[in-house]
Amino acid sequence: MQTFEVEEAPLFELVPAMRAHFRTALAGKILAVESDKGGLGKTTIAVELAYNLDAVLVDADWHDGNAARSLGWRHETRAQSPMLRAIEGGFVPRPISGGTMRPDLVAAGPELEHNQPPASVMADALTAWAASYGRPIVVDTHPGGGEAANGAAEAAHAVVTPVPLRQKELDALAGWVRLMAGYPLIVVPNMVPRVPPAGQLDYLEKIAKEHDLPVTSPVPHAVAIERRRARTAVSSMSLWGEGKIGPRYEPFIRAMLAVTTEVADRVG
Repeated sequence: MQTFEVEEAPLFELVPAMRAHFRTALAGKILAVESDKGGLGKTTIAVELAYNLDAVLVDADWHDGNAARSLGWRHETRAQSPMLRAIEGGFVPRPISGGTMRPDLVAAGPELEHNQPPASVMADALTAWAASYGRPIVVDTHPGGGEAANGAAEAAHAVVTPVPLRQKELDALAGWVRLMAGYPLIVVPNMVPRVPPAGQLDYLEKIAKEHDLPVTSPVPHAVAIERRRARTAVSSMSLWGEGKIGPRYEPFIRAMLAVTTEVADRVG
């Protein structure tokens, strides 16, 4: 796996180079982004991972706060869920092109909530799609599981689990990792404050050691990300050129690039 100098290289060079490399290096690999509760930053992590890997983003979350809607897709304009249509028809869906600013997308929409395929069918479909695309797939899932999420976990070469360093969220993580024993979990400390609380850092380390879990570099808390309305991946700002991103976004982008490389090393 190629090594990238995430902390040093100019972003306008680094991001395109990473995307070109990982699209091929992780061809056919599946990453599921999952958690047992909402509000952990799962969707943002999924979008950025998919963009940085030049992967196809399969959005298996049916709520309107999902990745597909954040990228501008509207289920109201579709007669049927593209994902369900492909699964039921036994064919590989054509992703919606994201161009240079978004990941390519396969969306589900609200139909998925009451029409989820069995986990084994979902897993088989994702495996076939990844092989056909010749690219990685990143699957964003509905918080708390369900058949679609279980199928994504079955097919996944890594199950990426974001967690903020807050007591309730870490308590939930402790229960989640017990439930997901045997799956290839990777924990991403997310929305981490500039000075992380020592007690929560110790708690995360305890959970990771107890369950032998890999933990990535932290992703910092960034108010600008929470308020952002642009229908693009944050990392696509790298295309603006050197010196044009600004301090509100660059630390987040570099952190996500570090997470991307660490997850890719595990999967590759």
